[in-house]
Amino acid sequence: MLAADQHKKIKLGIDAKWFFKGPPSGNMVVKNLVNQMVSDNDDRFQLYLLITKEFKKEATSYFPDRVKLVFLPVIPNMLSNILLIPLVARMYGLEVMLFQNFSSLWPRGLYKIAYIHDVLFLDYPQYYTGAELMYFKKMKRLAAKADMIITISNSEKDRLVKNKVADASRIAVVYHGINQEFKALKDHSFEVVNVFNLKYQLPKRYLLYVGRVNIRKNIARLVSALNLLEDKDIKLVIAGELGSDIEVLKDHIKAEGLIHRIIFTGHVSENDLHLFYANATVFCFPSYAEGFGLPPLEAMQCGIPVIVSQRTAMPEICGDAAIYIDPDHKENIAEKINFLLNDTNLYNKKVIEGIDHAKKFSWQISANRILKLIGDAYIN
Repeated sequence: MLAADQHKKIKLGIDAKWFFKGPPSGNMVVKNLVNQMVSDNDDRFQLYLLITKEFKKEATSYFPDRVKLVFLPVIPNMLSNILLIPLVARMYGLEVMLFQNFSSLWPRGLYKIAYIHDVLFLDYPQYYTGAELMYFKKMKRLAAKADMIITISNSEKDRLVKNKVADASRIAVVYHGINQEFKALKDHSFEVVNVFNLKYQLPKRYLLYVGRVNIRKNIARLVSALNLLEDKDIKLVIAGELGSDIEVLKDHIKAEGLIHRIIFTGHVSENDLHLFYANATVFCFPSYAEGFGLPPLEAMQCGIPVIVSQRTAMPEICGDAAIYIDPDHKENIAEKINFLLNDTNLYNKKVIEGIDHAKKFSWQISANRILKLIGDAYIN
């Protein structure tokens, strides 16, 4: 705990390098949190947003004058946090710094908060490359020196404690929110829906997966489940960045004889993503491990029933609103999809439960909780 003048604004630096461009999930989180913090900020804080200089023009025109902008050279996130941000903190007299994933070891006197999206790599190294593991493992050492850690689920908090990153007293949990632009199909304008349909020409009924395409997401077993569905025509749309495992997945699709039933979109814009969800029949998220699992909540808010793995954070986040699968067995995945496709009452029940459940998650709540945590820790 630090003492602070109750009448003086706390100089709060926010690592916002991913605001305009970054990993898809990181970009989504940073953009929504920063927008809400800027919108709702009270008199306790003077906000300093640290953004890479490649987006200087966009940032200058986007943010209000009351927000201080600091532009950084474009270097890897960890190096920037360890080397550049401490210099910026000293130069601008920052009192508190909110880092993305990697904290810094200095300067002394700066209250350091590590916002850690997940540490899945500690328990599931098999889903990461050697280079990724070397890079991410530095997060643990740096987080141990942070004054506070904010993470995104109780599942991740438990993982941090179990792996001796920090004791529970230094870790706070703040759930993600859901952008209000994710909404049911009936709430989109006819013109927007028509443009989307002409652009993508998707089938009328489809299963949807949203996220990166890699081994941890377990898409191959979802593909295998297609052959066990009673509906032999329904297709699977995979919307997300194609990772290094894509060729292995494509070979698997070919071996299963399902090339004609799989649609890859690659990365899609956020506006288009809203309608990928809203037009879907069922959302499927068979991932082996998640720190939070935002896509199922986005699907729920769009009025789409959700099937997710009963692993890691997903039961905590999705509650009773989802239908759960054993991700190790294609038969179980197919069985649960068949339940939804064949039972209108169950389908409608899960639509209603999902919409109600999604109302619990708001970026305004998330941002205000982070600011309150910072204010309480620093002022008291």
